Amino acid sequence: MPPDPYTLTAPSDPRLPGGGGYAIPGLMNITQGGFNAGSSNTVTFADNFGGLSQLYNGFLFNVSARAANGLNFQGGINTGRTVQDSCDLRQQLPEVNVFGASVNAPYCKNDPGFITKVTGLGSYTVPKIDVLLGLTFRSDQGAPLRAIWNAPTASVTQALGRPAVGVGNTIGIDLIAPGEVWGDRVNEFNLRFAKIFRLGRTRTHVGLDIFNLLNQDAILTYNQTFAPNGAWLAPTSVLTPRFYKLSAQIDF
Repeated sequence: MPPDPYTLTAPSDPRLPGGGGYAIPGLMNITQGGFNAGSSNTVTFADNFGGLSQLYNGFLFNVSARAANGLNFQGGINTGRTVQDSCDLRQQLPEVNVFGASVNAPYCKNDPGFITKVTGLGSYTVPKIDVLLGLTFRSDQGAPLRAIWNAPTASVTQALGRPAVGVGNTIGIDLIAPGEVWGDRVNEFNLRFAKIFRLGRTRTHVGLDIFNLLNQDAILTYNQTFAPNGAWLAPTSVLTPRFYKLSAQIDF
């Protein structure tokens, strides 16, 4: 059965889009008071219940070059946009979990926009002195951010006009749409120097690697549980700081 129309109001918080206080659509399993997760299942086509779609548009461009003077380069750019739409399906079957989203997720359309990744790798051996120079680079889209609000069951019940389905005193609800807020973009440069020593048939590489050359501190993962005045979006891991590594390799 279709979900009952209702809305919840997001908490006011300057960290939320627009400062919070906006309406959250009520397309959630909690509206289905009689739904029993242990009931028998029927497998059928999604088109029988409104259908769903997943559409990708993008392009991938890679280049690989090897010059006569010992210069090598590889790099590329990958950009694309994936739009997932299950609104028609969830209008009829709000208890169905699609595209990995929680049944309590109020957003049935995921359109994060174009996501771009850039990579590059170059190396060059300086002739006569046998010194190897290498550089790698990557630029990745930041992590998609969530704000999972443990809404009081009493507030959901009041908005719904009848008891809500839930376990305990709270129900987890996403306050921001997928792709609406992103974390730090991750840019990292790594550099390598190596000297080649030759002795008869033996060749030795002695190298120095510098990781995260610019000492970037981009956040990789965040606390995504929202609470007013809480630690929402507090970093739980960051890019490894700049460090050095000495190495040696002997070929014979």
